[in-house]
Amino acid sequence: MKWTVNRSRSVLRDRWISVRADDCVTPSGIEIAPFYVLEYPDWVHVVAIDTEDHILLVRQYRHGYGGATLELPGGVVDAADGDPVTAASRELMEETGYTAENVRLLASLSPNPATHTNRVHVVLAQPVRRAGPATPEPSENITVVRVAAAEAAARALRGELAHAQHVGLLMIGLKAANLL
Repeated sequence: MKWTVNRSRSVLRDRWISVRADDCVTPSGIEIAPFYVLEYPDWVHVVAIDTEDHILLVRQYRHGYGGATLELPGGVVDAADGDPVTAASRELMEETGYTAENVRLLASLSPNPATHTNRVHVVLAQPVRRAGPATPEPSENITVVRVAAAEAAARALRGELAHAQHVGLLMIGLKAANLL
């Protein structure tokens, strides 16, 4: 089932994304050239639950979307992190100022298996507690929104979480925490 790649070339390469153009042939002999592949670093998103079964969400501006979105805390798994759980703990603290007693990886998925090479990891962190001020990136303007787990699920199902991945990741986290 795997395609044969006859030629591969870099079209764009920067710190956030690389675009690769592959000239491919399918097993049935169909040529697809170029086929664009998006090479991103892995991402991690955190389902952070406090002792009162509230979820921490973050509201921030997303330029591609053209407005603010409500989503799970998270970001890029940096090389220095070593693993998604370490990255999740770092991102949670940076974006919300919270830490967690228990942090565990629930799933590693493909954000778009048709074109993306990276993985998106969903991590459950509980119970979370405030540990200090949030220290987001200078380009991030983040507001922490604490929502009851049932309300977070209802908002996701009503389409109030614009990021489709986060809807699924939230449901995975709520199910793992026995809140769904």
